[in-house]
Amino acid sequence: MPEVDLLTLADAGAFVSREHQAHLDAMGIRDVQVDAAASTCTFTDAQGTRRTVRAHLIGTSSPTDGTWLWAWRNVNGFPQPFVRQSERVRALGERYAVAEFTSASLPLGEALPQTLIDAVKAVTGVTAHRAVPTGNGETRAWLLLDDPSLALPAPTVARAVGVVTSALAGGGATDHRRALTAWAEQRGATLSRVDDDVAELALTDGSLQVRFDGAGRISGLGRRLRSTPGRTPSPAPQPPPIPPEPTPSPAAVDRAPVRADPVAPPRRGLLQRLLGR
Repeated sequence: MPEVDLLTLADAGAFVSREHQAHLDAMGIRDVQVDAAASTCTFTDAQGTRRTVRAHLIGTSSPTDGTWLWAWRNVNGFPQPFVRQSERVRALGERYAVAEFTSASLPLGEALPQTLIDAVKAVTGVTAHRAVPTGNGETRAWLLLDDPSLALPAPTVARAVGVVTSALAGGGATDHRRALTAWAEQRGATLSRVDDDVAELALTDGSLQVRFDGAGRISGLGRRLRSTPGRTPSPAPQPPPIPPEPTPSPAAVDRAPVRADPVAPPRRGLLQRLLGR
């Protein structure tokens, strides 16, 4: 069975996580409100449209206490639908001995919340998130956001270039090959090996070659191959990297009474596919 640990899972979720957060950033999210009883997050987008999407509480980070607390610990008595994805993460951690998923609290390092949320995205298949203030000092609640209206556009060459250049900027993954392989599978693209140092992504509007260095990290882009017959291949564009995580708008997590609304069945995550399950 392939090795399963936190960094492996975080790599598997890293690229699609950065892409999805850039997508949310472009939506201009503001005026965020969370309703724990309904398991929803409501916000206003750049066009002034008020949207409500399903929200799943994964955990909270408290710089004051120096801890991360998983939502499955549920010290506030939130309704089960609101913490069910977190409970699913704990069950998976127990099955595959991922210690970080089964310890109710963890020492809070600067990179820990993002590492955990990337790993959670890989195993749940929900790849958009928001970190919102809780009203308790610097503590933030980390939520997965799940709604068809938040779905990513088709995986084009330009979007793949954005993902790759983000990696070139130095963020998002420790193993670029593993992260790019996972991104291709999550996005329905095809990644094929050209030689030991080059892989090619087949995308909806063409293809892109990616070069790796001796350490397996992305070192640059090859030529762009257009899918249009008779057109001469042109060099891949080089847009700026995907921007960092946006600063959340002020919001407080509502601690309303328990409501027994069911949630949709969890979708099959990347881990099960990686393990052939």
